[in-house]
Amino acid sequence: MTEAQASHPSARSSFAGDRIDALDVLRGFALVGICIVNVEFFNRPVAESGMGMAPRLQGLDWLAAWVVAYFFTGKFWTIFSLLFGMGFALMLERARAAGRPFLPAYLRRIGALLAFGLLHHCLLWSGDILISYAFGALLLLVTLFVPGRHLLGAIMACVALSLLPAPWSTLAGLALPLAFAGIVALYLRGKPGAMGFALTMVVPGGLILLAALVQAVAGADDGRTLAVAGIVLVGAGLLARRHGGEGLARLWRAGIAIFVLAFGLLAAEGGLRYFLPDAGALGTAASTSTEGREVDEDTARGLRHGELLQRSLEERRVLTAGSYADAVAMRVDHLGTRLRDEPGFSIVLVGVFLLGAWCVQGGMAAKVQAHRPLLRRLAWVGLPLGVGLGLASSLVATSRPPGIDDQGFDFAYGLLMLGSLPASLGYMAALLLLLPRWPLLGRALAPLGRMALSNYLMQSLVLSLLFYAYGAGLWGMGRAAQTGVALALCALQAVVSAWWLERHRYGPAEWVWRMFTYLRVPPWRTPARNTTVP
Repeated sequence: MTEAQASHPSARSSFAGDRIDALDVLRGFALVGICIVNVEFFNRPVAESGMGMAPRLQGLDWLAAWVVAYFFTGKFWTIFSLLFGMGFALMLERARAAGRPFLPAYLRRIGALLAFGLLHHCLLWSGDILISYAFGALLLLVTLFVPGRHLLGAIMACVALSLLPAPWSTLAGLALPLAFAGIVALYLRGKPGAMGFALTMVVPGGLILLAALVQAVAGADDGRTLAVAGIVLVGAGLLARRHGGEGLARLWRAGIAIFVLAFGLLAAEGGLRYFLPDAGALGTAASTSTEGREVDEDTARGLRHGELLQRSLEERRVLTAGSYADAVAMRVDHLGTRLRDEPGFSIVLVGVFLLGAWCVQGGMAAKVQAHRPLLRRLAWVGLPLGVGLGLASSLVATSRPPGIDDQGFDFAYGLLMLGSLPASLGYMAALLLLLPRWPLLGRALAPLGRMALSNYLMQSLVLSLLFYAYGAGLWGMGRAAQTGVALALCALQAVVSAWWLERHRYGPAEWVWRMFTYLRVPPWRTPARNTTVP
């Protein structure tokens, strides 16, 4: 979807005013779920996120952790990501309608979001998601706006980097997300059914397979990852030629495909190790190099586990006994590792953003009631499928055990995350269907969502002051009590947000964000209401 395509009449969505109330309600709903999930990692090292339920829980704490793990985890950041994609499409449509350039303002918006994320990570909490959104938004711009000839160049550069000897070949891991964005862009812009449309994926996929063969001969671990990527691209190219879809349908097809591929590969690798432990990861006896030594897959996994264990111990020590300066220094020290891991996750975010953009371009965001049949299908199919995959994963493993052998947890986690997208769509659809019957719920959630950025940052401030040593030092509170704290905080924020928005146009962080985006000082106060009796 180019900017010109977005302005086509068939791609427009009508909307009234400067906001869409349903999106504010959904943001508020997502913010509550995010707080319920995040509060655990103000009482547990962030390094342990993605490791399942905490060990040795009992009674009500175990039940609260289980409910959060299988009905909340993965679902609400996905909802927020869908809404981020919707916001992107709305901003693009409004820029088109006003006849103003889109890209300069949006780049400033991304830059400001990255600044918020970096400050949030360093000063408050290392579980920040804003940095990830900034990276994902940049990759989305590459997908939708960079000319095709440059994208082909990026793909070829990725292949060339992978053919170079170490350590240069490691740069391919950084270039791969850019190349992947190029592949998605070429799919979105190509002509379905044409051989050239398929070749945009088949040819790079074949070249990547060639690079994988070279790496395998050299005995490098990178070859396995490249082989999987090459096979996926060749298969996707052949499928796209016959089932590529047309127009806006490509947005949701691409979004779902990216999400399913990302977590499907995780589940596949974990499943192979779980069901065929002697086969090795993806059926290979892979090896890697650490400080000049060749080590096998199990040793490499053990090294990664050791790094996470050390980081977890450091977080626990600093946050339960250190000063605020110690905590900031630790988070700044961890920032480099965090930024190194962002490109891979940004691919997943691009998929979810594209799906959110489709919701706007298809008119669903602005005309909710006109799409009730689709919403019913999403609720009735998405919730059982998404939650069901998570519950099925709990039969395999609920937490990662210590040591090298994950005992099926990676397989279980892959299934859980695969279910997060259909479950998220089901949650959103169910909420939108219930709003006409429960208007009070919408009125409570909408102010919370209108100030989502301010409230997200405020949650981290309050929870860090409650649980860390430089605050009240309540680290270690039971999981059930943590959930109660999160719900109480969200209820308080809903009340304060409603009060604030009666008097101000924007939340404090939103006001600053808007100022940097448009390079002008936005109005601060809400105009006084006219109380004169005519």
